[in-house]
Amino acid sequence: MKNRRMFSKVLVLLIVTLGFTACENESLNNESINTTDKTQVAFDHEQDDMGCIVSQEEPLTPSDYEGSITLGNEIKIPQTIENMQRAWEKLRDRGLYPEVENPVKVNRLYVRFLPKSQNQVLELSRYDKALDLFGFPLHYEFESITDENDSYRDRTLPLETPNPFYTVVNHDYIFPSSIPYEIIEELYMPDEDRTIPPDLADNLELVAENIAEGKSTDELSKTSKKWRPEGRIRVVDHAQGEPTDGMAVPVKGVQVMARRGLKWSWGITDEYGVFRVKKDFKKEVNYSLRWSNHEWYIIKGSSVTRAWYFGPKKEGEWDSLIDGSIQSYYAQIHRGAYHSYYGENYGITRPMHNKPGNDRMWIRAHKKASILGYVAHFYENVPHAISVFAKAKGGEWLYGENFDENHHILYSSLMHEFGHASQRNLFYMDNQLKWKNLDRIVGESWATGIAVELIKEVYPNYHSYFLDWSECAYVDNPYYTSYVVKDLIHPNGNDDGFDPNNPQYEANLVEFTLKEIEDVMGHTWSEWRENLKQGLPKAKADNVQDRFDYWITVCD
Repeated sequence: MKNRRMFSKVLVLLIVTLGFTACENESLNNESINTTDKTQVAFDHEQDDMGCIVSQEEPLTPSDYEGSITLGNEIKIPQTIENMQRAWEKLRDRGLYPEVENPVKVNRLYVRFLPKSQNQVLELSRYDKALDLFGFPLHYEFESITDENDSYRDRTLPLETPNPFYTVVNHDYIFPSSIPYEIIEELYMPDEDRTIPPDLADNLELVAENIAEGKSTDELSKTSKKWRPEGRIRVVDHAQGEPTDGMAVPVKGVQVMARRGLKWSWGITDEYGVFRVKKDFKKEVNYSLRWSNHEWYIIKGSSVTRAWYFGPKKEGEWDSLIDGSIQSYYAQIHRGAYHSYYGENYGITRPMHNKPGNDRMWIRAHKKASILGYVAHFYENVPHAISVFAKAKGGEWLYGENFDENHHILYSSLMHEFGHASQRNLFYMDNQLKWKNLDRIVGESWATGIAVELIKEVYPNYHSYFLDWSECAYVDNPYYTSYVVKDLIHPNGNDDGFDPNNPQYEANLVEFTLKEIEDVMGHTWSEWRENLKQGLPKAKADNVQDRFDYWITVCD
């Protein structure tokens, strides 16, 4: 046998347990390994015969609502018909806009939807995919907030009842018939009225706001300078042993909002984490960040509450560096999701897209441990969901109590679960019966292979650890230890089962790409193997056979 590079077995087993086998919940064969108590935490999973593609959701608990903001003072709404009519009269009294007829009329409605269940929340999101829905009232200030505040919860509601969703819609909006709603206020929003001059819209807005706040109405837009909210969002990467460990890295593709009362505007961060919203404002705004995207929501645990990062109220740019809070957890989850949908994936199938017939992916970020013993799992029913858990079964933190450890492991856990989502999409586009009849070892081997290969772009050292991996990590269970995909892509990374004295050793190695392996995937282990062997010379086909035989028997 050729000499292999040696790595710490404790380190590698820890990586296997927390990372690429993220959805495993069985015990490791680690009797001969001397581990610390902290390392051992990750090994203690309960045994059962479930895979991490589950059809059972984790139960909702009060802890899923931790981090709620507290509402402060009510904000007087400037855009009410009464305030806008008074603002128009103030302008006319000053002899302004004599040729313009009174434009004040109802053109928007401030409403709240009152869904009674998760199914109604899902129905609402399907009814109008373009509708901005906020799980908190827009006409209240927030009391002092910290980075641990990530949502709002109406504490008067029963545990299972979702929060109301607040938004502003057109005056002639057709509401869904099956979901209760209330009209809080009829509005005239001059910046949405294209029939009046822009400066009139600005002055109406400014004077009405001063009326609502009880201030002087003498100021006009000519003396009030507009500005465009912008900034940058980064997170400190805590990935031990990696080039980015301790560095600030950009958070790409995240939605950042600037809001003043019922007026808001969005920007999306670019590859440098830089954003700029689409509307101008005249005064300070409330910055906030919604951990969502066109393709996914990050959800708080088993609730239906979407995760937020509430920033400062200010005039000027928001340059945020996230470090050591629940927001670090969300940022790393977002980075993994963004990679799966938009990043380098070597041409393989993406997860299900948000389009007619499909919903956005729900990524459930749990601060607790899984009752099923998982570190992460993929929920195959509707809405499709990936769950990640911050704690081990015994209550110990997997990524640090302040979420400032093991970011690379969290990232790879997500890659594994998105691997399941990708495979489901692949088989559903072909024949959904293949997904239902998928061999467990095929599903887990593919998800593991995707995780090993995709993290190369972000955490190259973590990726390299696995090129030598050849051991059985779990007792009597080969499903989560099958690294057949990485052996097919990187045959020189491991030499188990080969005779280095054979002069044809190197010549018989077969190197596939991730896309080539996906293209011939079968729903059984043997079908997948035989598809890969098709058209190869016998020696190379024997090489493929050897890898499949090795990984299905590695724990025997």
